Amino acid sequence: MFINSTKLLLSNTMMIGVIMTICSNNWISMWMGLEITLMSFIPLMQTNKSMSAESMIKYFIIQSVASTLMLMMVLIMLIGVSMMNEMLLMISMLIKVGSAPFHNWVLMIIETLSYNQMWTMLTIIKIPPLLILYQININFLMMPIVIGMIISSLSCLNQTSLRKTLGYSSIYNISLMLITINKFYILMIFMSIYSIMLIMFVKITNSMKISFINQLIFNEKMTFTKINLWINMLSMGGFPPMMGFINKLLVIQLLFVNKNIMLVMLIILTSMLVMLFYMRLAFTSMMTNTMSMKWSKNSKSYLFVMIFNLASFPVLISMTSIT
Repeated sequence: MFINSTKLLLSNTMMIGVIMTICSNNWISMWMGLEITLMSFIPLMQTNKSMSAESMIKYFIIQSVASTLMLMMVLIMLIGVSMMNEMLLMISMLIKVGSAPFHNWVLMIIETLSYNQMWTMLTIIKIPPLLILYQININFLMMPIVIGMIISSLSCLNQTSLRKTLGYSSIYNISLMLITINKFYILMIFMSIYSIMLIMFVKITNSMKISFINQLIFNEKMTFTKINLWINMLSMGGFPPMMGFINKLLVIQLLFVNKNIMLVMLIILTSMLVMLFYMRLAFTSMMTNTMSMKWSKNSKSYLFVMIFNLASFPVLISMTSIT
């Protein structure tokens, strides 16, 4: 199998930047790690699409603005302690992760990326800024959390593009992650489950070669593949007892412990809207019969998707004591 040495080098450099940011104990080293990650990921964004170069420039400018705000925070901190420090750090990191109300750049760029590039941007690239936000008081993040959940849950109902749907889903999940930002263990569990669900969704949609919802109806892939897509969509929507439900359960448990009932109600209401969309998507994929109904060897590669999502109930029970 041919391995692109340039992509391999850039991927390794990107991971070095991520690890450097996580392991740093001062702000300048964290900033350097973020910049290494940024400069390594931008060349990996290149595709054959006509808008690829424009998206790379947009991504560079937006991330540069966020990095500049972080440097301003460091300079203000050197001059003297100020309330602006936390605000500047929060805004710069929210821009980097694409959280509301700084989420529009995600939706602009995501359409030009391949599914694998999209997965990298929505998971690995967001780990360092989220861990930097660990330093922030949760009360500062309440407004972005509420705005993110409301906007993403309402906006995804009107989407026909799968990439934009995953973008809004990412914005919604980022809001949930921000709730757990001061609980490192829960945050890592949430991020791990979300990353695995997303990569399984990417694997299936890549094999089916679909980018829009209406393509699900006319796709002639085998029934077993569509069933796996159906299960994965229900899991992405947080349908119990699928694996995706564990994330929401952990967040709701944490909020109950902190006696934040209003935010629990908001999560329940917005989760219903997200689940409604994913259920519509899932049943759309099962509307038509395919020409090939028999099991094939290729179908066995999707068996892990089904096992991972359906075998989550024992894990779900064991997670109830985490918080």
